[in-house]
Amino acid sequence: MTAPNNPFSERVLILAPQGRDASIASSLLREAQILSVTCGDLPDLHQGLIEGAGTALLTEEAVRTADLTQISHWVERQPPWSDMPFILLTGRSGGPERNPAAARLSEILGNVIFLERPFHSTTLVSVARTALRGRRRQYEARSRLEALRDGESRLKAALHAEQRGAEHQRLLIDELNHRVKNTLATVQSIAIQTLRNADSNDEAYASLETRLLALSRAHDVLTRENWEGADLIEVVTQAIAPYRGRGSERFRIDGPGVRLCPRMSLAIAMAIQELATNAVKYGALSNADGGVVIDWSVTNGVTPPRLAFRWCEEGGPTVKAPKRRGFGSRLIERNLARDLDGSVKISFAPSGVVCTVDAPIS
Repeated sequence: MTAPNNPFSERVLILAPQGRDASIASSLLREAQILSVTCGDLPDLHQGLIEGAGTALLTEEAVRTADLTQISHWVERQPPWSDMPFILLTGRSGGPERNPAAARLSEILGNVIFLERPFHSTTLVSVARTALRGRRRQYEARSRLEALRDGESRLKAALHAEQRGAEHQRLLIDELNHRVKNTLATVQSIAIQTLRNADSNDEAYASLETRLLALSRAHDVLTRENWEGADLIEVVTQAIAPYRGRGSERFRIDGPGVRLCPRMSLAIAMAIQELATNAVKYGALSNADGGVVIDWSVTNGVTPPRLAFRWCEEGGPTVKAPKRRGFGSRLIERNLARDLDGSVKISFAPSGVVCTVDAPIS
């Protein structure tokens, strides 16, 4: 079918294998500056229709008894915008209302203009121009249909994008509600346990402020990542940032790049804060010589991969196991284990506190 910008879209195909009809018609159309191509037989005509044309000029004797199966199939397969005009040169009284053969051709070809011979030269040119003008209107209809289809596609794409955006917004709102509830629950737990275990108001205030700031720093890391997760190295770096003033060389950090989900990021950040606070008060960061080793590794080949995380104090005062676990230890061992869906263990070795974590990376 004729494609847009096809140079063959307005040519006239001529099938008149007998007599001088083809040469006469071609000459008349050429004088009227109308492009025409003479076809030798029906297969040539069929190929010409496939390549593109504005109309086809046929003589009745060329098609009256011929096998028009190919032409008929081409006519039937025309797209909705197309209705190829055919000009059929007939003898006297050759119209379909008086000529059964012409009626058959009209049924097969569809859009047929019957032109009885003999005809005046201007009549042929006029009929050809009329057929081509109708064909141009069909091309215009095709352009409008294509524009409508393009517009429909863009509209569908825009509606789909809007729908995805609305669904994403609902998910974000649900996620935000979930995070707010979890954060408030965490803050409530921290506040209750801090106030319950503090010996004075000043101590309670300082501990609560420190823990809330640690939670805030962890939230900052996740917010920069749109709450899609965080790198463990950044979580650790931000968590120990308030304690680097005691000497950055007192922390040794080693481990591969690991991407953690928001839940794991918050849990590890809070655990490091509690461990660091305890180390400043009683452990390796309470004197001038102690330090902390923070390292981790990932076990691949299992589903899901597992994270082995370790906090190890060294060089500090001799450690004695406490008679009673404080809120910090319980926060780490219970809450961290629950949030990580793994195991957490704190050992109070004389050389320094060691906290180990084994958890799946989700």
